[in-house]
Amino acid sequence: MPSFISVSTAAYDGYDFDVILPSLARCGIRNVEFAFIDGYVEAFTDSDFTAAFAAELKSEMQRHGQQCRYFSGHIDLGIENAAARLEARCRFAASLGASCVITNAATRERADNFFAQADTLAAIAHNYGVRILLENPGNGVPNLLDHASDAPGLLKQLDAQAFGINYDIGNLLAHCPAREPLEDARAAMDIADHFHLKPCVRREDGIDFVPLGAGDVNDTALAAELLRQNKPFSLELPFRLHRDANAQPWRDEQPLSLDVIEWRISRSLMELESLDKQFTTNQ
Repeated sequence: MPSFISVSTAAYDGYDFDVILPSLARCGIRNVEFAFIDGYVEAFTDSDFTAAFAAELKSEMQRHGQQCRYFSGHIDLGIENAAARLEARCRFAASLGASCVITNAATRERADNFFAQADTLAAIAHNYGVRILLENPGNGVPNLLDHASDAPGLLKQLDAQAFGINYDIGNLLAHCPAREPLEDARAAMDIADHFHLKPCVRREDGIDFVPLGAGDVNDTALAAELLRQNKPFSLELPFRLHRDANAQPWRDEQPLSLDVIEWRISRSLMELESLDKQFTTNQ
């Protein structure tokens, strides 16, 4: 698998990292994207982002020949304590070896506060040697970054060395259901630094998340284009997560079995390997 592809720990919601990292290693994963996202995974607090915890995770990764380049730690950067919360994530991510912290911009109602503290947020990123990648959300609440066409104007107002874009096509499906997902994703191709592939299927009462190749949107076509352009992306496969008819997230009461998770990840990797072989053969 190309070295610019990561797999998110979000697939393992409900398990500890001493189980997650060996399981990812069994699936052949070397690039790990850690997911600390409220509502997506087991509850945590900012006080969990300690130097000791980072050292423990880094040691466990080294044991399995893994590394972390991207760290997902979503918050709304328009909230009053955004700087302190972002700093906790940047410090922790940098300790893991990550170069990018993925988070959200801000809801439109918090836009003024976001721009007022943007320089402070940029200084935090510079201090820890990471970039902040802003991601389009999936909860249906109007945001400064709802879809691809919002990105250029947003970035023009920010420090280009500190801020970039992480485009999530799965979020778009819930957040902006009237937009054509692949068309929007292609519009983000030259803007985004990194992509999330989060295949999903629409149900009558909401959205479920599935392996690559099994979703309603042709995610494999997007994956093929990302491979062709050597554009970094992660498979974010939150199998325990669902969205209701109003795009709000909810989780199954119990975690999925490791066998099911590993099978679904392996199926997704097989899709990528097939695409990569086709691309390599046609070169």
